[in-house]
Amino acid sequence: MCGSNDVKCDVRVIELEDGYQVQITGGNVKDALKPENLKKCIEACCSGEAPFKDICPR
Repeated sequence: MCGSNDVKCDVRVIELEDGYQVQITGGNVKDALKPENLKKCIEACCSGEAPFKDICPR
């Protein structure tokens, strides 16, 4: 997502009634995806605003 390509992780998305639950597991995930950065990335994906929108998946 917003981390480097060398971090191998498993992403599980569970659809809820009013949103999604995302679970990210794997080695070095906590080092690569700090909570505050992940939060900013997801907020940017939802809002479509720069500067983070360019590093988030479409």
